[in-house]
Amino acid sequence: MKRYIRTFMICLISVLGLVFCDTMKVQAAQTPAQPAINYSVTPIQSQYQLDKKVGYFDLKVTPNQKLSVNFKINNNDTKTHTYTVMINRASTDTNGVIVYNDNNIKPDNSLKYDIQKLVSYPKKVTVEPKASKEVTVNINAPSGTFNGVLLGGILVEQDNQVSKKNPKGVTLKNKYNYVLGLQLLQNTKPVKANLKFIKAYETTENGQVFVNALLDNDVPRIESGVSINSKVTDSNQRVVLQSKRSNMNLAPNSYFNYPINVNTVIGTNKNKRLKPGTYLMTLNISANNGKDIWNLQRKFTVTSKQTKAINKKTPVDRGSKDLIIGIIAGVAVIGGLVIWYYRKHRLN
Repeated sequence: MKRYIRTFMICLISVLGLVFCDTMKVQAAQTPAQPAINYSVTPIQSQYQLDKKVGYFDLKVTPNQKLSVNFKINNNDTKTHTYTVMINRASTDTNGVIVYNDNNIKPDNSLKYDIQKLVSYPKKVTVEPKASKEVTVNINAPSGTFNGVLLGGILVEQDNQVSKKNPKGVTLKNKYNYVLGLQLLQNTKPVKANLKFIKAYETTENGQVFVNALLDNDVPRIESGVSINSKVTDSNQRVVLQSKRSNMNLAPNSYFNYPINVNTVIGTNKNKRLKPGTYLMTLNISANNGKDIWNLQRKFTVTSKQTKAINKKTPVDRGSKDLIIGIIAGVAVIGGLVIWYYRKHRLN
């Protein structure tokens, strides 16, 4: 009997080994070759600067005021380079980080004055080798009054940054840029925090299925130290998803997509999906050292049509499921044959 059991266990271990070898996909980490950064950007302090200790432009303005700020692009290379300059309105990425790298972000509906429309500047700047060039940004302050801040960033990026090849011959295109913050305000009157939960919906991107909570910081102030404790419950009030994140910051008058993952890109939960039905998303949010708290909820529906669209974009890996089911069935058959063989010979 021991010999038959040993034979069965060897078969079982071998089969399980095949399962793990087939279903586990290991990706080797590659360390990109880092190109040398041969330029820098230096702000020149403005006479209108409020806080002289910070490294960004913090400017107090009056209605219809015309002013300018200056900065230097320093080319430390032995070649002439051209640099792209963009001034972008501050936005909030999905990690809860304030960014300044996109010129085409849809403005928030509550935005009174768009800082991108209040400035003029050269879009391209050429700097000789081992030299610096001063760049001027002209600012036309809003004609009306406003409380809070208008926040943007001056982005400087070297054109034609050299692509590098790693030892395996893979071409890597790492782009580097510098950003100088640009903040305009007319007064220091406090602005009351206000965060809205616009909608919740299931979507997918790059193999990741998630439920997005679209939030709107619809006032001209930065929300700092934002923490979110979230959950999704089904129609039976059973928690099907939950997530916690902290130390986030939201840009003034900006939308924020807060995602809760449904599946994992790899692993056993790769094929996890929400079943069609109605769900409730709950967000418990605190900000500004706990001074501001919101408890927000939104219902959302997952339909069969939406699930099909998501599965079309991020296909369910049926092969792994079928393989596992087949192997389990095979193990059961082998086990049954071993027992049958043992009983037959025992009787004989």
